[in-house]
Amino acid sequence: MFRNLEIEMFKRSISTADLAKRVGICESSMRNKIVGRRDFKFSEILKILAVFPGLEWNYLFAQEEKGSSEDMREQESVS
Repeated sequence: MFRNLEIEMFKRSISTADLAKRVGICESSMRNKIVGRRDFKFSEILKILAVFPGLEWNYLFAQEEKGSSEDMREQESVS
């Protein structure tokens, strides 16, 4: 759901476990939040922003619509 956050984690070789540790939550909780099963707390967002200096919150936490990539693939195959 938070694709930009995942991309930036990949670019910096930050694992879900690493980010979870920096934020102070368990890895499974972080994964649930990144994929949209749970909401981030404001305090967690602030800690994550500190890990990615120079990046805006609205970029990192831009939400990808569920099924949007599937819908695009279906439309391309029809064309």
